[in-house]
Amino acid sequence: MTRGNQRGSDFKPAFSLVLKDTSGAIIDNVDALLLHNIAERNSISAAARASGISYRNAWDRLNSVQSKLGRNIIVARVGGVEGGGARLTPEGQALIAEYRRLNNYLFSALGDRDFWQHIGYRLSARNRLRARIVEVMKGPITSEIKMSLGAAGRLTSIISNEAVEELQLKEGDIVDAIIKATEVIIAKPT
Repeated sequence: MTRGNQRGSDFKPAFSLVLKDTSGAIIDNVDALLLHNIAERNSISAAARASGISYRNAWDRLNSVQSKLGRNIIVARVGGVEGGGARLTPEGQALIAEYRRLNNYLFSALGDRDFWQHIGYRLSARNRLRARIVEVMKGPITSEIKMSLGAAGRLTSIISNEAVEELQLKEGDIVDAIIKATEVIIAKPT
């Protein structure tokens, strides 16, 4: 075995989330950490130190995101006798909340053995049926999803309310009903 192969075996996968929108705005883990620290410390300089970046880098990152989004994510007050300060705008708060939500979802999926067990499988056509949701009946814990298969009939699935919210399922949505042994799983094309 060559020295390069031995070193290569030391590599382990590392994941981080990057959000990009149509304007080209990119939010990475450093931006998310910076925004989190601004919310906690109400100071860009303190947030930059806590994030392990320079004050200049923090401002460059904030200005880049704000410029691409076309709206402010922070409001900063210039220092002086009373000292400066910074806080997240409602858009900044929503941005960090969305980043956290997707980051938690990503790392939850990465740690889920069932997810990885099934992710490499291709589903056969007989396992997946294209359907239109005709009714969503929410209960205290689960929801009953009624779907139309067109001329082929109707199908009903009972899934968690959390899954309904996560998939943003509503009447009229086109979904894939995936038949798995004794249960029907719903997937929504993105």
